[in-house]
Amino acid sequence: MITQTSIGLAILGLTVHSAPSLGDWTVTKTEDSVVEAKALTIQGHFGQAINGKSFQQDAVSSHLGYQYVAFYDGERRVCLARRKLPTGTWSLLRFGDYIFKSNDAHNTISLGICPQDGTLHLAFDHHGHPLHYRVSQRGVAIEPETVDWKTALFGPILSELEKAKPIRITYPRFFQTPEGGLQFCYRRGGSGNGDRMLADYDPKKGVWTGTRQIDSGQGIFQGKDGKSASRCSYPNGYNYGPRGRLHATWVWRESSQGANHDLMYAYSEDLGKTWRNNQGYVLSEPPRLTSQGITVVPIGREYGLMNTHGQTVDSKGRVHVVLWHCTDDTLRAAGSRPGEQRWGPLEARRYHHYWRDQEGAWQHRELPGSVGTRAKIFVDEEDNAYVACTDSWLRDPTRRGRFHILAATAATRWEDWQTVLVEEGPFVNEILMDAARWRQEHVLSVLVQESPEEPHQPTPLRVLSFVIEK
Repeated sequence: MITQTSIGLAILGLTVHSAPSLGDWTVTKTEDSVVEAKALTIQGHFGQAINGKSFQQDAVSSHLGYQYVAFYDGERRVCLARRKLPTGTWSLLRFGDYIFKSNDAHNTISLGICPQDGTLHLAFDHHGHPLHYRVSQRGVAIEPETVDWKTALFGPILSELEKAKPIRITYPRFFQTPEGGLQFCYRRGGSGNGDRMLADYDPKKGVWTGTRQIDSGQGIFQGKDGKSASRCSYPNGYNYGPRGRLHATWVWRESSQGANHDLMYAYSEDLGKTWRNNQGYVLSEPPRLTSQGITVVPIGREYGLMNTHGQTVDSKGRVHVVLWHCTDDTLRAAGSRPGEQRWGPLEARRYHHYWRDQEGAWQHRELPGSVGTRAKIFVDEEDNAYVACTDSWLRDPTRRGRFHILAATAATRWEDWQTVLVEEGPFVNEILMDAARWRQEHVLSVLVQESPEEPHQPTPLRVLSFVIEK
């Protein structure tokens, strides 16, 4: 039986070169670097952050000793910064041919790096809009020392990936294949009525091919509050694990009432061309509501399940997911009941760690304590797991916007979660990490932006780097 370990949330001050740690872990902050002194903040329905949202994959990434960050500056320009690791000076490209005009926090920038040909890819400003995409010349990321870092390295803004096929999209994501290729994932359609699409970049020809549907919003859902005829997926991530297997987890959002439900899982062994359910059986069509064996954790719409959290795959191919929702017990303790509030009261929300063992069974661990922003999860070489988040949604203003790292050991089957670092903010964004640098160097680089004191005030965008030891 899983026992719960209390997670302390003590307020700690940190210096640039060393950080006090909690528990049995040592967390050393190796760097606090300002990427941009005046990065954009907005004032919209979904908050003030536009640089650093949970659904960005990626905004900060490294390749061959250089780190790259994509963001909007205070003049609302699309920007791409790079530096030589570990502590090089940031060099910025500010594209003057496009101005971000909205205050919609959905319309973030995603960065892709193709290892095979060294191209850098940017997709930006989408919420059901025509594609805004541009790509660099070949070799830019392969021989960065020889490149004159300037905007002329990039081509024009394009509205299509495949020739003569313009697209309208939301939530662009780039991710690398095991062979060093690149893929592009996006949603066509809207919230509650959309499908996920996937395309392949051909590094030899420099073109995109094979656009295909990888899930479907079709089907009739019968819930306690009625029927729904359409939906869309909200993925926690797309990650390649051992043996080249592509893993995807998501929740469904129905067209009626807008609430999310259920943790879903499918995987592909052929780069996302065909998909298998949790038991390994090939699905005859893209995963959809009625597909057998893809619902791995039933979670009702009445429990305030939040969408688009974090996912990772460990060295043994086990999939890990962190997300937050309420339970009967936490709702009762908060004086509420299922379905009374769309996301449940703050006091009833909990982070949950779900993971798929090597036999295909899904395990569960509830983390005590109220939650903050949508969290990310990652693992180290020994498969110890870490959760990164900020607590900007807590009601206590003295605890708002701090960055937390929580950790649990594989040796205990991730039962010993504890807070190992608290970094003072306040930070306005959801935490994004440089997954490539973590894999390659075991250095955790996270992107944070300082909270504005007044609406629309530009604030510093920073990269914090840490080394974590047990």
